[in-house]
Amino acid sequence: MRGKLLHALLPLFSAVAVLAAGETQVIEEGFSVGPEPRLIIDADPARLTVEVGDSNRIELKVELPGEHIYSLSTEQEGDKVTVRVESEGTLGLIMRQLRLYEADISARVPANCDVVLLTRSGRIEVRGVGGEIRSHSGSKVKQVIRWILRMGSIVDTDQADGEEK
Repeated sequence: MRGKLLHALLPLFSAVAVLAAGETQVIEEGFSVGPEPRLIIDADPARLTVEVGDSNRIELKVELPGEHIYSLSTEQEGDKVTVRVESEGTLGLIMRQLRLYEADISARVPANCDVVLLTRSGRIEVRGVGGEIRSHSGSKVKQVIRWILRMGSIVDTDQADGEEK
């Protein structure tokens, strides 16, 4: 019963989302960085793409669906650039929960850039970057469930001789 009700309301939510979203905002920013560049992107939900660009710059292109749904903040501290996209207001919270819209963030970074990408939902893609890469996609609850499900199939290997215990 509950599933049928949600299925029936989905077209209504979609229509509201289309009306609320309006035009896509495209924001481009660039940052000069030194020999130890680091990029941190924290956005949810979002498609995150990072690829190699100039040797001394981090270039961002952020596409946000509509106005007043998401807010963008960027901060540079030395060679570290932090990008955050957060839902804004009630409409943003609803859109985030329904996962109807996601931000699209593309970055071009130096080849040696360290990259940290965080999102609860969305695609993460990194191409050609040689620095340290860390990523997290999925909610903490999903991680715990995956961990519990994997417990039955964990193989413990003795580091010294490589034999299974």
